[in-house]
Amino acid sequence: MLLLAPARPARAQFSLDARRIGMGGVSLSRGGDLRRFNPAYRAVKDRAADGSAPRLTIPIPLGLIDFLKEHPLNQLDEDPLFDPKSPLFNPVELMNLIFNPPIFYEVRKVPAPTNDVEVTIGKNAFVVDLGATQVLIPEQEFGLGSTSRLLDMGFGFAGFNIGVMGFLQYEVGFTLDDALRDVLKNADSVRANTSYRILGDGLVQAGLAPTISFAGRLTRGPGGEESDDGIYLGAALHYYMGATYARGVGPGGFTTGDPVFGTTPIGLLDDTLYTSNGPFGTGVGGDVGVAWISGPFEVGVGVNDIGAELTWSDTKAQRIYYHPLTDSLYSTVLVDHVETTTKLPITYIANAALRMGTGTTVGGEVVNSGRGTVIHVGVEQRATVFAVRGGIARDQRKKMQFGWGGGVRLGSVGLDVGFWTHSNSFADKRGITMATSISIY
Repeated sequence: MLLLAPARPARAQFSLDARRIGMGGVSLSRGGDLRRFNPAYRAVKDRAADGSAPRLTIPIPLGLIDFLKEHPLNQLDEDPLFDPKSPLFNPVELMNLIFNPPIFYEVRKVPAPTNDVEVTIGKNAFVVDLGATQVLIPEQEFGLGSTSRLLDMGFGFAGFNIGVMGFLQYEVGFTLDDALRDVLKNADSVRANTSYRILGDGLVQAGLAPTISFAGRLTRGPGGEESDDGIYLGAALHYYMGATYARGVGPGGFTTGDPVFGTTPIGLLDDTLYTSNGPFGTGVGGDVGVAWISGPFEVGVGVNDIGAELTWSDTKAQRIYYHPLTDSLYSTVLVDHVETTTKLPITYIANAALRMGTGTTVGGEVVNSGRGTVIHVGVEQRATVFAVRGGIARDQRKKMQFGWGGGVRLGSVGLDVGFWTHSNSFADKRGITMATSISIY
C-alpha cells in the first residue's frame, strides 16, 4: 500500500525561477506555459525584448548542495533513505523526496508520518492499526496523470509555422473497495470469506504529431507598429501519429478463507489489458488561442487538443488473471486485430496581467494540464533596484498555498529569493521551500 499511495494527486507545478515562486507560481513571461497552451502568443513579442523580464534564469541549487552533504553519492548504497533493508528505511520519507526534489532549500520539511503499528491476530481475526500513518490511505480514487509535449520544433514564415511535436499522455488511477479501505483506514478486522480489492485503471499513449499553425495580430492598438496593443489570434492543426498505446483495467487483491488464519488467502488478479500491435494510431486535433493587449493590461485564453481522438487500427485485448491452484499468472486473448479509439484530454490556460506605472505588476492564471485545475495569483512591486513579491495559489489537491520573496537588480544581473509553501507530501502539514536564482536581463 505504501508503494501505491504515492500515486495520489499531490504534485504541484514546479519552477526553477525564484521570481515565479515568490509570486505564487504566476509566470509574467510570455514564453513557457503561455506559448505552450496558447498559440496566439507565438505572435506576441516576449517581454525580455523590452528589458522588463529576464532573458535567462539560472537556479542556485542550495537544496541540492545540502542534500549531497547529508547523503554523499559514494555512500548511497548504505544510505537508510534508499536502502529498504535498513531498519531506518522509511518509504514515506523517500516518496516525499520524490514529490519535492531537493533542488532548493527546505526551510521547513514536512515530517514523514512514523509510529508503532499495532497488529492483532486471532484464529478468525486480523486487525492492523496504522496509527498516524492512516493519513496515507486515500478516501477516494488516487492516481496521477499528465499531458506533455516533449518536442516542439519547426520553422516559420509570415505567421505560419510548420513543424512536429512529440506528445505523451498517461493516466493511472486506483480505488480501494470499501472492505479494504475499512481495514486500512479504520482498523477493521479482516473477515472470513471476503474479497479485498484495489480497482485499477491505467492508460499511456505517446507519439508524434506533424503540425501546421498560424498566429497573427487581428487588430492593432493606437500605439502603432511599435506597440504590442491589439488582438492576437492563433490556431494549430495536428495530425497525431501514435507510436504506442496500452491500457489496463481490472481489480487486484485477495480473498480470505474460513477461518481467516486456517487457510491461505487466495490471490486475486483479473485485468483486461489493451495494447497496440504496432504503430500507428492516427487522429486529428487542434489548438486555438486568443490574446488581447491594451496598454498595461493583457488577457489570454488557450485550449489544446480539441477533438484529439486517435484510432488504433490493430489492437489486442487480453485477460490477465491469477490462478490460485497453480500459483501462476495466465493470459487469454479476448480479441485481436481490432480497432480501438483513445482521446487526449483537453488542456487549457487563462491568464491576465496588469502593469501599473508605479512599478506594480499583478498577474493570474488558471491552468489545467489534464489532471486538475491549478490557480495562481501574484503581485510584484519594484522600487529602483529592489523588488518585493507575493502570491497565493490553489494546487491540484485544492489546498491553498502561499508565496513571497524579493530581489535586487544591478544592471543586467538580478538576484532573486522566493519562498513557497507546498503540500506535496502525505502529511497534512505544509512545507516551506526557499528558492534562489540569478536573472540575466
